[in-house]
Amino acid sequence: MKRTMILLLSMLMLLLAACGKENEQQALLPGSPVEAAFTLEPKELVAGDTVTFSVKVTQDGQPVDDAKEVKFEWWKDGQEKHETIPASLQGDGVYTAQQTISEPGSYFVYYHVTARDFHNMQKTPFTVNSKAGETPGSTPSAPQADAGQAHDHGAAGHANNGEAVDYHFSPADNIQVATPAALTVHLMKDNKALDKATVKFEFWRGTDQKHSFLDATETAAGQYEGNVQFPTAGDYTVKVHVEKGDIHDHKDFSLSIK
Repeated sequence: MKRTMILLLSMLMLLLAACGKENEQQALLPGSPVEAAFTLEPKELVAGDTVTFSVKVTQDGQPVDDAKEVKFEWWKDGQEKHETIPASLQGDGVYTAQQTISEPGSYFVYYHVTARDFHNMQKTPFTVNSKAGETPGSTPSAPQADAGQAHDHGAAGHANNGEAVDYHFSPADNIQVATPAALTVHLMKDNKALDKATVKFEFWRGTDQKHSFLDATETAAGQYEGNVQFPTAGDYTVKVHVEKGDIHDHKDFSLSIK
């Protein structure tokens, strides 16, 4: 009887250990991808209209209301600087932001969604028409940004094959001196994630002659990360190098370290 009890207890312990290991392995598995569906209203825009950018974020068909960051990056075709405006949650996984654009022309907008260890971005073209009775080009020379901040992080790089690579550079917040910090870049080409590329971060302070290099690791399709430790405070330049097939591209970003 005693042996039977010991045997049963041993089998129970083995079963519990196996279940615990299985649950641990399941917990380590990556979650389902976060999906994003973009809309723009009104669909027929006229100079001076307020446009509403909207993106619905879901995972496994369920709304995601806890996204870490959602924002919209927009610019007029041919412009170097981009305007980026934060989105606010309306509920049921829908995030929106509004923007008044005063100049007619061809535009682009990117949505950027960072949620549950995924980053989604997609570029959409749109057109702003002239007001009735006005001819194209008769309005002021630059689009009026009523909100947001100017950035160049979404601008294309310099691909040797003439096809633009789009960047979204996302360093960690409040990087401190001599403290490891993550640098992340999300790359797109032809509106698709640029995966399986060789990516390096080159960085230097001010006019320093010495440059440091760091190989980035692809953590998701088109998303590359690396941990950097900046030795001193100051204004740095981070150059992102991208190589894949006939693509040899790079772009500079500014970074201030305290």
